[in-house]
Amino acid sequence: MQQVASQNAPSPGMVIPHFIFGALTWMAITILIVFFPDAFTQHYFNPKLLSITHLLVLGWVSMVIFGALYQLIPVIMEVKLYSEKLALGSFVLLASGSVLLALSFWNFWLGAIMHIAATLLLAAISFFVVNVLVTGSKSSKKTIEKKFIQSSVIWLLFTIIAGITLAINLTHPFLLPSHLELLKLHANAGIVGWIIQLIIGVGSRLLPMFLVSHNLNANKLKVAYYLINTGLATSVICLYIQWYPGVIASVVLIVIGVISFLSYLWEAYKKRVKKQLDIGMKQSALSFLALTIPIALIVLFLFDPGQLKSFTLPMAIAYGSTLLIGFITLLIMGQTYKTLPFIIWLNVYRNKIGKGKIPFPKELYSENVATAQLWCFVIGFTFFLTGVFIQKDVVVGSGGLILLISALLYNYNVWKIVLHKPIFKNE
Repeated sequence: MQQVASQNAPSPGMVIPHFIFGALTWMAITILIVFFPDAFTQHYFNPKLLSITHLLVLGWVSMVIFGALYQLIPVIMEVKLYSEKLALGSFVLLASGSVLLALSFWNFWLGAIMHIAATLLLAAISFFVVNVLVTGSKSSKKTIEKKFIQSSVIWLLFTIIAGITLAINLTHPFLLPSHLELLKLHANAGIVGWIIQLIIGVGSRLLPMFLVSHNLNANKLKVAYYLINTGLATSVICLYIQWYPGVIASVVLIVIGVISFLSYLWEAYKKRVKKQLDIGMKQSALSFLALTIPIALIVLFLFDPGQLKSFTLPMAIAYGSTLLIGFITLLIMGQTYKTLPFIIWLNVYRNKIGKGKIPFPKELYSENVATAQLWCFVIGFTFFLTGVFIQKDVVVGSGGLILLISALLYNYNVWKIVLHKPIFKNE
């Protein structure tokens, strides 16, 4: 990994701002949870929750994913990024667009400001998609990981176009299905098509590498790829035409595909050479365990037994929360400790390797702080999710406060890594 990454690695000045902006955004989101817990105890189509959700998906999750992917493409595709200028332009547009969109939803400004935000985001994502697809076209590698990444960015483009269409439809209705049903289509494409697929594409390559696992059954990834994408395409069509049996079938396909990927990771874990997990891998492993919660919730929510009808709204919010916070956020924080220290370490020490004593990448952050951050996250999210289920603002807010402490600890480590000063002793 070191050799490939050092040959093709992009400029750290292009990658690092994504992690910094994302970390600050995650902290801002936890503050919003503390002061506005009622956003999670109402109907999911409320301005505050729409604002927090889009800030979470765009300013935190997608922002860090963009930055990490720019660094990881040399590892996965063994080729340099097509354009750093496009990447920097995408960063500026994504940062400004995500903040402006969040403000628009919060105040329910459905006019010019929201349209400006949508235009900025469309440009940002278009730059990103072009960068990834052109980079992929220059790579001779034909792997399932590459297919996942390329498919995920296409779904991302579809998601933003669908989102803009929804914004227009909200003020000038022209689509036949209800807005709430179309919102499900938009959310499904974004969470599963973009984020989950990207995580599978990158994770299926990096996680076995970090665990030092070999001779894994790659057919499980192929099953996951075709089932998830078939299910996604089916769900889009069936949600639009409101054919419920097709929606059920599409969810079943997606769930089986995700389980196939989890089976691949479980195999990697069992066959790992590296028995002791560092704090980054512990958080990542726990995040995949948390993924079982939304899988169970979507099955219950989809089939909606009569006795669960009174819990439909809390279950819907809990489903999105466990995916975006319980799974994806925890995974991103865990993988930050695997990627960001390496980026900084490579930039600072690449010319000093073999010439003296230098620290390991894991020494660039505090493991004690990272451990405390993990415990605070687990406790905070447990309170938060409980509050969502029982519809109690005070419990949601209490969980948010503990999540804020976790976010502050995470930000401390991010800044400690970014501001690292060289430590070098000649041999």
